[in-house]
Amino acid sequence: MMRMDKVILTGVLAFAAGLAAAPAQAEMLTFHVALDGKFGKEPTGSPATGTAKVKVDTERKLVSVDMKVEGLTDADLWDRLVAAPIGPIHFHRLPKEGADAELALPLPYGPNYHFTKTGMTVTVKDYDYTAGAALLKSTLSFDDFVAAMRGGEVVLNIHTDKFNPGEISGKVMEGPAGGKGKA
Repeated sequence: MMRMDKVILTGVLAFAAGLAAAPAQAEMLTFHVALDGKFGKEPTGSPATGTAKVKVDTERKLVSVDMKVEGLTDADLWDRLVAAPIGPIHFHRLPKEGADAELALPLPYGPNYHFTKTGMTVTVKDYDYTAGAALLKSTLSFDDFVAAMRGGEVVLNIHTDKFNPGEISGKVMEGPAGGKGKA
């Protein structure tokens, strides 16, 4: 009987050790953003609009963005940020009471930006959060960024020559546009 108890105990301990060693379940999270000139403390009234689908790979700490914008072209983007490594489009964590918004992740200007006569698309695939956040010297960890996005505390905005703080912006919301949930 004692041998059987030892076998069972050994099996239970091995199972528990396997659970403890197993990595956290990775997720592919989906978010959406509706951008306009009406959002935020200081709405711009811009007629430009945009939508973005954001996917976050929590295991590899990668962010992908598919954005479509109407009413803003390359000539509108803030020249100073177009020339900078960070580019004119950023994710920001909304400020706590009395604080400034915290820069979180840029979408650097370059070959991921495509322009039409009336707008643009920006497509960024598998962007390393840590490398991107380093461009802004952001102290927001990946886990804090994801938690802030899930908590509705992150905005995406586009900085232009006309409106340096951001001409259009929108709150990042969890789930695909028109629905809720994970992808």
